Parts: sequence; C-alpha cells; structure tokens
Amino acid sequence: MNRNAIAQWLAWGISLIFHPIFVPFYAVLLFFYISPYYFYDFGKILRLIFIQAILIPIMVVYLLYQLKILQSFFLRTVKARMYLSLFLAVIYFVLYRSVSGVASLDEIGVLFLGIAYALLISALANAFGIKISLHLVALGGWTAFLLQWSWVHRFPLLDILAPVVLLTGLVAAARYYLKAHGLGELLLGWLTGMVGILLAVMF
Repeated sequence: MNRNAIAQWLAWGISLIFHPIFVPFYAVLLFFYISPYYFYDFGKILRLIFIQAILIPIMVVYLLYQLKILQSFFLRTVKARMYLSLFLAVIYFVLYRSVSGVASLDEIGVLFLGIAYALLISALANAFGIKISLHLVALGGWTAFLLQWSWVHRFPLLDILAPVVLLTGLVAAARYYLKAHGLGELLLGWLTGMVGILLAVMF
C-alpha cells in the first residue's frame, strides 16, 4: 500500500470517527468527566443521548440512503446536508427540552441548544446553495461550549481545550485532504458552531 493510499485511509478514518453525529456525544462524555457535579442518572442520560442523537440519526441517514436522497454517509450534496441538518436540529431541540430545568444538566442544555441553532444556520446556508462543513460545525460548537463553561466557572481548561483545538485542526486537514471541503467551507463551519453556542448562551 503506497503513502497516498495510507493517507487516504487515515483521512477517511478520522472523518468517520469524528463524524458530526458522534462529536456531541464525545462532548457530553468530556463534560461529565470535567464537571464537579455528581450525576446520579449518568448512565440514563448517556443512553438517552445515544439513542436520540446517534442511533436515530444513523437510522434516518440509512433510510434516506436507501431512498436515494443521500448518496453517502458523508453527505456530499448541499441538499442532503440541508435535510439532515434540519432533522438533527429538531432532535437537539428535543434533547434540550429534555434536560432544561434539571439543575445539574442546564449546562448540557446549552450545548444541545447551541448545536440546534448551528444546524439551523447550516440548513439556511444550504438553502442558498452554500456548503458548510458539518464536521467543523460540531467541533466549533464543542470548542465554544468548553470556552463558555470555563468562563462561567472560572475553571482553567487549557489542558482539555488545547487537544480539542488540535483535533479540530486534524479533522479539518482530513476533510481538506479528501477534497470534501475548501478552506472557506471549513472555516465557515467552525464559525457556525461557535455562533450557535453563543446564541444559546445569549437567548
């Protein structure tokens, strides 16, 4: 296997592992790890998120693929991205409503609401024919969520935030190498994720 083939497989693997459907789940796991609060229903919450934010979207993607609306799991067309973004936005609004009002889970609610806003912005951009990297939307949202959590609690997160930023660069490089996105689409995706969390904090 030559170097180009190895690089292709690595880029594809990185893109799959950090697919936008999976990233919010990783963000929640990290939140539970760094949060000073004790979560009695830790397992129950993770199961809820796994079913609603990962399992159901994967089933929907598979269904849309079977109906020929999607050409691949990586959403190569703007139309496919718009449909999935709108569907996922609804899912995350439901998740937000599920955890809002629960004292120790309000901060996770900010993450879910921010993701929903970012997905709506992405869908709106798609409606105008603008392609945005959903991988970078998810990672931009994760970064912004960590920043606001650190700010609210006056808790230094450099040792955690730095790897997430490096991971963002790695995923961006993988998507660019695969020619899935141009630099502008990657940057726009990252900024969209950041703006989504900002809107959730403000409103």
